[in-house]
Amino acid sequence: MNTPNQHPNPDAHSRRAQVVLGAFVALLVLLLAARGYGPRLNARPTEHTRAPDRMDLNSADVCQLEQVPGIGPKTARAIADHREAHGPFGSVENLLDVHGVGPVTYEKVRDHLRAGAAQPAPAPLPPRPAATGSARKLQPGDAPINVNAATIDDLMRLPGVGPVTAQAIVSARANGPFRTVDDLDRVRGIGPKTLDKLRPFVTVE
Repeated sequence: MNTPNQHPNPDAHSRRAQVVLGAFVALLVLLLAARGYGPRLNARPTEHTRAPDRMDLNSADVCQLEQVPGIGPKTARAIADHREAHGPFGSVENLLDVHGVGPVTYEKVRDHLRAGAAQPAPAPLPPRPAATGSARKLQPGDAPINVNAATIDDLMRLPGVGPVTAQAIVSARANGPFRTVDDLDRVRGIGPKTLDKLRPFVTVE
């Protein structure tokens, strides 16, 4: 019995060709994508999206200015001295007023600098409290103070004695040491009542 000749199915052959072609195209696309985007995937996003900060002429110190391309130690010092003498820079162009900065140097550095707002001067420190606010007044049982050697701050620890009376005790002592506690009555501002308050807290040596 004769069998008919078997011929390959043309539709199956076409499908295989399409699959092979599709796989080749996909592989080609992947290779092109890897070549074009590979370096970007490995790099940090900030390296391409963030422009480098410009240095502020009005806040940078000498060491920071030396890091700018085109500025050496001598020029950095000249910029700092000019800023100190004439105040903050209003613009980067004001660099041309600095001794030693010419057009060539200016062209090199201008893209690396900016002239920000001047830094506000630091607020002055509050005054230190007077001795009367920080020194504790003597209490019963405390060691007495020698009025012939005590400082004004020490004398102000005595009950009823303020800055004026303490200074008066020192002035009176300059005319001669106190021989007894009662001698304090020759101090201007110390009367009998004040002297009675002072007796337990003073001594003369």
